Amino acid sequence: MRLIVAILMFLVLVPACTRDVPEAEKKIIKIADEDNARKTIQSFADAYNSNDLEKAISFFDLDYKSVVADSDALAGVDALRNEIINSQKEFPEGKWEITIDEGNISGEFAYFICSSSFLMPDVIEKNLNPIYSEKSIRILKKQKDGSWKIYRYVSTPIFTYDQK
Repeated sequence: MRLIVAILMFLVLVPACTRDVPEAEKKIIKIADEDNARKTIQSFADAYNSNDLEKAISFFDLDYKSVVADSDALAGVDALRNEIINSQKEFPEGKWEITIDEGNISGEFAYFICSSSFLMPDVIEKNLNPIYSEKSIRILKKQKDGSWKIYRYVSTPIFTYDQK
């Protein structure tokens, strides 16, 4: 009788204990994934700001697409490379400042709502001032190696200073 009770307790208690471990593990993985996805966005800005354009481009998925209000849509890394090179030529001292306002991970995708400004040096005030600010949604896609890449980008300007 004791053996039957012991086996029943084992069959009831062991599965109950093992159910909690995967959920806790999933939560830890999700937090780590969100941190890594956030770092991808910041690493792009850091690479762009240090004029390492090839490194900046490396944070984008090969199937990258973007839509910016009042601009032509971009599709692919080559179009993005041309856009970044042209931007760097026009504004060689420009820097991106990106703040992540909200984010979420769901499976192989993550989205982040960001507030961003493109800053240029002000010769009078001797500091960086925004010439363009936007609200954006950046969708990242998890890669086979576990890293994150920027997959989609949708933005709308909230402030533009026309220097002309």
